[in-house]
Amino acid sequence: MVGILVKGIKDMDAGSILFYRLFFGFAVILGYLVVSGEIKKVKIKKKKFYMFFLGILNTVTMFTYFSSIKYTGIPVAVLLLYTAPIYVTLLSPLLLKEQVTFRDMLALILSISGILLAVNPSTLYGSTGSENGNYIIGILFGLLSGLSYGCSIMTINYLKEPYSAVEQLFWSTAISLVLLLPFGASVSVPILLENLNLLIPLGVITTALASLLYLRGVVHVKAQTAAVLSLLEPVSSICFCCLLFGEPVQPNTIGSCLFILAGAALIGYNAPIRPGASEKYFRNVWARFFQPYMPLRPGKL
Repeated sequence: MVGILVKGIKDMDAGSILFYRLFFGFAVILGYLVVSGEIKKVKIKKKKFYMFFLGILNTVTMFTYFSSIKYTGIPVAVLLLYTAPIYVTLLSPLLLKEQVTFRDMLALILSISGILLAVNPSTLYGSTGSENGNYIIGILFGLLSGLSYGCSIMTINYLKEPYSAVEQLFWSTAISLVLLLPFGASVSVPILLENLNLLIPLGVITTALASLLYLRGVVHVKAQTAAVLSLLEPVSSICFCCLLFGEPVQPNTIGSCLFILAGAALIGYNAPIRPGASEKYFRNVWARFFQPYMPLRPGKL
């Protein structure tokens, strides 16, 4: 819902929108921690530099993403933001010592293919009304958002031992608020009041609720898994556009959803394969369909 809400906000730049999104979300998180009594457990522990780095990465990701939406539109911005799994898959073996399996690569290919099919990059230049210079700026912002998003996924995974999901969300949001304070102070009161009906749900839904759910999931899976599963967000965006704005569903849109869901299902299915299971499966298939016509010789599959 981020792109939908951001497009409706008027007379505010990316930095100010991001500040108030985080402000209202942080207020909800802080209220929850105070009421539940868990505020005493939220402390800065070891790896302080990486927690500060996570706050910077989250700020850069959303700032560049919002800027990309402004200059290129939602489809292009989404495409570039979700290049993050590429960076994660390539860098996590080096930085996090995670093993990249054939299943990871196949899931990545399926999911990225779905994104490309949904946006159709061959028509991007003709679909935007922005001037060429602004469009190039939007592309650069989008590429940077994908890189920083991928780095934030790996940082979250690295901090999962000393910090819980709530602690990561609390401190990274607080750091981002401090960094974005000048943007928030630059907004006049009339403009703020005019956009309040969109800024509040933007903060509550996409910061307090969505981010907390996302972080609770990320800390329990590999970085590559988190990156590919995050590609479900464009599928949700397509559904919201259809339900809220009545936009027709194109065949390539349905195909892209199937690709993305297939990649997410593949990366999420981690049941171990028993030794000899593939050979047993092959023998069963052969015995059922081919054995009467072509008997297996001993020692041959």
